[in-house]
Amino acid sequence: MDSKLLRSRSGKVIAVLAIAFSATGVVALSTEPLPLLLTKIWIYIWFSYCAWLVFWNPSVRVSDSEVVVDNIFKTIRLNWSAIRRIDTKYSLTLETERGVFRAWAAPAPSRYAGFMANKSEAEHLPESSFVGQGLVRPGDLTSSDSGVAAYIIRQNWERLRDANQLDKKTSIESNLVISRIVIFIVLSVAAVFGFTF
Repeated sequence: MDSKLLRSRSGKVIAVLAIAFSATGVVALSTEPLPLLLTKIWIYIWFSYCAWLVFWNPSVRVSDSEVVVDNIFKTIRLNWSAIRRIDTKYSLTLETERGVFRAWAAPAPSRYAGFMANKSEAEHLPESSFVGQGLVRPGDLTSSDSGVAAYIIRQNWERLRDANQLDKKTSIESNLVISRIVIFIVLSVAAVFGFTF
């Protein structure tokens, strides 16, 4: 299997719009005196960074050996044996022996999305998608970000389970991404400074 990188479709659109808004603000500031430009530009840089951090950067990467959930300030790496259950109630959620890990990049749709779904959307789903009597959650439908991610993960997880390859030692790594936190703090301080002057 080739490695797959999944990001929220609506998140990418929001990030692009927010960064375009910030760029427009910087262009508008370029006519101001240099001291004002240098203090106010940080507000737009902070806004762009937050848009990237919250809406563009979060992802779910699926490969032959692991699933990597890259959230805002934390990255979680799980090998396939670590996954006990895949859920989509609020977002893509991977349950393990060490706890539950949610993917910011794969939110579930609203409950009303289920009313708009076609019956055919559930026909091709892996068997672990069904919660009973042939029912699936709206978050499992492949028209949603959580559904696409869950579909890809479940397909591979079930393939490995059926081949008895999930009995390997579990591997779970959860790490804070310090560089993102530091950049956020520095830009936040600079933006507050820009607001006060």
